[in-house]
Amino acid sequence: MSVQTKSNVPQHVVLAWNLKKAAMEFGSTPETLKKALAQASASPDENGLFTTPQLLGALYGELHLQKVRVQRAMAERIELENQITRSQVVDKAMLMRGLSQIADAMVSRIRASSLSRDEQTDLLTELSSVPIVLEDVARRQSRLPRRDDKRAVDVDGDED
Repeated sequence: MSVQTKSNVPQHVVLAWNLKKAAMEFGSTPETLKKALAQASASPDENGLFTTPQLLGALYGELHLQKVRVQRAMAERIELENQITRSQVVDKAMLMRGLSQIADAMVSRIRASSLSRDEQTDLLTELSSVPIVLEDVARRQSRLPRRDDKRAVDVDGDED
């Protein structure tokens, strides 16, 4: 059993707004509302009227999208903070400095060894591939888009 409530709009009729009445209802001006509707590509019906969803989308549509974007960014930041807390993230610069010191010690030992020149060259070539392997691992772990020309790209894909 449905409960009938009083309304100034007949039942089963979709609300349709002219710019002046909609501006009054939503606390705006007709000009501002007209610009927002144009930006949202909202078209009036055959009587020059707009639906409530069109008005809400024009006025508040971007706000919803921005809120979702902020929430995603906050979730990513919290996830990164949690990974850092659990020691799942390594500072790449510090790691490279440490590995560089180890590599320098290994190079001097390889050079001073009684290995043949070819064997030394083979070992040094293998050792020199460590930074390349680390960069490849870092690239595969990253969720950010990358480009070969090294230009910075933000999450939306816009160049900085």
